[in-house]
Amino acid sequence: MTNGPQLRLGESLLPGILAVALFGVMAMIALNTGFADEMVGFPEGISVTSEIGYALFDFTALQSTEGSIGNTEPFLVSFLLVAVVLDAALDAALVLAKRETEGKPIAALSSVSTGDSASTQPAATDGGAEDGSSRSSGGEQR
Repeated sequence: MTNGPQLRLGESLLPGILAVALFGVMAMIALNTGFADEMVGFPEGISVTSEIGYALFDFTALQSTEGSIGNTEPFLVSFLLVAVVLDAALDAALVLAKRETEGKPIAALSSVSTGDSASTQPAATDGGAEDGSSRSSGGEQR
């Protein structure tokens, strides 16, 4: 009789619950947000992206003056905040991906044999043994 998958109730349960809760909160925010068909609050014909880029690199001479979006520097705070959050998420992903047991790193895919293999001969790409002989385990003869 085979056993089905087991639910691990140890340390891995809390991050899973937090991930599902975060997904639920983000989904509720996205579903309850009313998106307008047109952008409101920005002048027509002005590129918001270029204005923020000019403010980022302090190119005040290149910023438009007529009908411009004044003081685009506050937009930079959101870009920098997103950059810091994404950097922290990348660092956390790298820490979580690195697994260790008893102080030794464990690779997900290892080329070192674990010793529990029944065959001690390396596999050949043509299906035969390393010495060139082939073994047939059945199948169609041609």
